Amino acid sequence: MKNIILITFVALLTTSCATTYLIHQYKDPETGFFESNKLFIIGLEGDFKLREQFEKSLVHAFEEENVRAVKSIDFFEDSFTKEKKTIEELNEIEKTLLNAEFDAILLTKVTGTEKRYYTASMLHQFMTSNQTFEDYYYGNQYEYLREKGKKEDYTVYTVETSLYCICPEKERQLLWRGEIEVTDTDNTKKNIHNFIKTLFKSLRNNDLILIH
Repeated sequence: MKNIILITFVALLTTSCATTYLIHQYKDPETGFFESNKLFIIGLEGDFKLREQFEKSLVHAFEEENVRAVKSIDFFEDSFTKEKKTIEELNEIEKTLLNAEFDAILLTKVTGTEKRYYTASMLHQFMTSNQTFEDYYYGNQYEYLREKGKKEDYTVYTVETSLYCICPEKERQLLWRGEIEVTDTDNTKKNIHNFIKTLFKSLRNNDLILIH
């Protein structure tokens, strides 16, 4: 029975590697509930196809929640992210957004990539009280297998998202910023879906944009 419980727990822990987590967040203490009338979505990503897929998925997710959102790819020319902008140029861009009735900007970028290694034997080692040599060796023999090319590592992306208000009375105010860890599943669509799920949960918990 003990072995069944242990195997089940290990399986659950292994599955959890394919999830996303909110690791840090900040909310402006003076901001209560904030509801955007028109949200501008920016994905700071050099890969145009990936940026397009990300922005399209995020806009679609917001629209399903009855939030009006627009992709930066649709609003600006391709040069928007390819050319460095001065402060003066960014001020003009903000005025353009205000004139187009946007009141908030959601900006997302990948800030880090990390390779991690999942060691199932660590769990086995600490959960077994009367551990025999056979138990310990069986749980740690993956070390030999790893040398033969058995893949046990996975990639984690740290994704930072910032929500800015560009309302006339609160220009450029940072309302919320969060860092979300996204585990790579080798499926870009699924990675984006997992990110959006965690992002939306965080926005709801902070009374931002989305209705509970």
